[in-house]
Amino acid sequence: MKRHAYLIIAHNEPEVLETLLHMLDVEWNDIYLHIDKRSDWLRKKVEADVSLSRARLFILSNPIKVYWGHVTQIKVEILLLKEAAANGPYAYYHLLSGCDMPIKSPREIYDFFELHRGREFLGFWNSERDQSDAMRKARYYYVFNRYKERANRFQHILTTPLRNILLDIQKIIGVNRLRGTIRKGFNWFSITEDFCRYLLAHERDIWKIFRYTLCGDELFMQTFIWDSPFRENLFDTEDAQRGSMRAIDWQRGSPYVWRAEDVDYLIGSPYLFARKFSSVHMDAVEDVKNRVEADTF
Repeated sequence: MKRHAYLIIAHNEPEVLETLLHMLDVEWNDIYLHIDKRSDWLRKKVEADVSLSRARLFILSNPIKVYWGHVTQIKVEILLLKEAAANGPYAYYHLLSGCDMPIKSPREIYDFFELHRGREFLGFWNSERDQSDAMRKARYYYVFNRYKERANRFQHILTTPLRNILLDIQKIIGVNRLRGTIRKGFNWFSITEDFCRYLLAHERDIWKIFRYTLCGDELFMQTFIWDSPFRENLFDTEDAQRGSMRAIDWQRGSPYVWRAEDVDYLIGSPYLFARKFSSVHMDAVEDVKNRVEADTF
């Protein structure tokens, strides 16, 4: 069987993460886990509490601090892809958050990707509003955006006016970094070995274009595949959930956290993975796990 690489970005929610790791514990999976450098407590907990019997688990030894909306979001994805590719080839590379879960059995997931081998699974947001937002986020130089997080209140308060002043100046003088069309979608994906290698071969171009963008993780992969020979292999460019095979509800949250009353919908949906879950609603996590495992045996 061709192996699959699961790339996981985590920084909190140890109960959900541990459940996710055990649900991926089958012999054809290799798991690559990045735990935020600021979450050393989580790394120690995973190392102490998680023991997988069939999948191989690689915890990245060179973690970075990842900030919302910042280029570190792209950097961590590239780190994971590089780490996995060094041990490849793989049939597919799947990017998940530590708060995601599979909602189909490992065999169903494997068979789906065998059936659609060669297809690329990315979600695209195509509305006029999303396209306008994508161009805005890539047009200007965004600096200090690592401080948009409110974890450090002093840094956030200090840099907000500076960031806004620099943006206003750029608008006045007509700064435009755009070189072609920018596409947008969420950053969770399932991509082939060939497209993974293509991305890594263009790493320098990725940094050149997206280093100073806002929320570049929602732009870089969609943009690069759109202007590449792999565009024709996209599974679905109209429906973001179907295109990525991920159930993510952006209507009720950013995104919505699945609850116990949603499990029937999730299990009955055509999707393979769901985002996101929380230990606040651990009954939903346990219910999904139990139902998926019941389908496995």
